[in-house]
Amino acid sequence: APDRVPGGSSSGSASAVAAGLADIAIGTDTGGSVRVPAACCGIAGLKPTYGRVSRVGAHPLESSLDCVGPFARSMDDLIAAMQVICPGFEVQGLPSAGTKVAFLEVGCDPHLQACLGAAADRAGWRRGNLHLSEFEAAFAAGLTVINFENWAAFGHLTGKGLIGADVETRLLAASRTTREELAQAEAVRTAFTQQVDAALEDFAVLLLPTLPTLPPTLSEARAGSKAVAGMTPLVRPFNLSGHPALTVPVELDCGGLKVGLQIVGRKGQDERVCAFGAQLQLSMAGQRPAAKTKS
Repeated sequence: APDRVPGGSSSGSASAVAAGLADIAIGTDTGGSVRVPAACCGIAGLKPTYGRVSRVGAHPLESSLDCVGPFARSMDDLIAAMQVICPGFEVQGLPSAGTKVAFLEVGCDPHLQACLGAAADRAGWRRGNLHLSEFEAAFAAGLTVINFENWAAFGHLTGKGLIGADVETRLLAASRTTREELAQAEAVRTAFTQQVDAALEDFAVLLLPTLPTLPPTLSEARAGSKAVAGMTPLVRPFNLSGHPALTVPVELDCGGLKVGLQIVGRKGQDERVCAFGAQLQLSMAGQRPAAKTKS
């Protein structure tokens, strides 16, 4: 969709994969910057469990949110990438038919929600609905943590003409985040993490849209549309909680546009999350996995 924005700060990586310039690429996801560009560009992107993939060489060095993750057009390629960047990553078989999943009740364009729900049904999963009462609070708390950690990491760059005016303005705004606000955000982190963990005791994975609407058009973005700033409400909560979150493209029933279905799993079970993504992709292609033969 060349008339629409390609996403956030790892959108170069996502665009390169979507354009066929690379089979895989790497990005970093502090508040959605792997999953949002992947969804905008119609490819798969994974935010692994926090700490599962090494951040050596990533900047800033200290972050309680940031994760390094891969982009790919196919789940096979994304899984292959994880086997390289994540020591101990072991490929899992596809989930059983009728596996119990929860579709989260979140603010989203109704047509997108319906298409994503239908895609989950085609994959053969048994779908229930679930409301997480701490979801919106987790989104806000994630920004508080981002602001506090960004000021600690980059505040020394302000006032020296070293960064763009827009970035400096955002950093100076972040500087006003207090330790009391951070403590409140950490309390939300604890509550939301416990809520997600409890939900994943009842369901194999949680499903939700990656973006609440279609990506804004370039003309909307150039006009300063608020839609550009509103692309992360469904992704940032899982940076706060640290759970693995994968986005897989689903084609809409109009115009060939693709939207992302986000799959969230238990911490440390990135392999299982990827297995659900692989099953979703196979079901949309009308394929069935090849039967294994005994040697």
